[in-house]
Amino acid sequence: MLRGHADRITRIVLIVIAACFLAIGGAIIAANTGVFASGFPQRTLLENPAVSWIGGHSTWFWPIAAAVATVLGVLALLWLLAVLRGPKKTRDLSIDGSASTTLGSSALRDALTNEIQGYRGVDAAKVRVYGDPVQPKLGVWVNLTADARVAEVRDRIEQQALAHAREALNAPALPVILDLGVSKKSSPRVE
Repeated sequence: MLRGHADRITRIVLIVIAACFLAIGGAIIAANTGVFASGFPQRTLLENPAVSWIGGHSTWFWPIAAAVATVLGVLALLWLLAVLRGPKKTRDLSIDGSASTTLGSSALRDALTNEIQGYRGVDAAKVRVYGDPVQPKLGVWVNLTADARVAEVRDRIEQQALAHAREALNAPALPVILDLGVSKKSSPRVE
């Protein structure tokens, strides 16, 4: 969830590829119904002019095809590594905008995680601090129990835990991505 930019670009690339395949499929269907040429649907598979052309130019066609496939493979591998790596983690956070007063990101992460996990209706929580040390960002994943009141837990997280983090960092506009999920577990009942 923290990789919005990468997810957006990945989604756009996949939509473009899907549109290309859809257009190719539509062209094949149209060709087989006789839209492009009257004799095309009666041809056999072996009468393919594209295959004949490639066969006639195979001395230079296949090396170029291999080079293009290699470049596309390397680009795909680089993109996959960029998506899997994600944004860099922040180690020490600047409180006053300089390096003179800092707060360890693990201390903030652990404090927020412990506070949120103590809320009623929370099954598990995970906090990630990333981005620039002077302008950090928070990613907060919270898994709620099946019987939790989602709106109440969300409001409590926003008004208490995230307010504490913003106050500790002296950053009232600290960007936060809050991801709430619901598990199948119920919270333990006390009688």
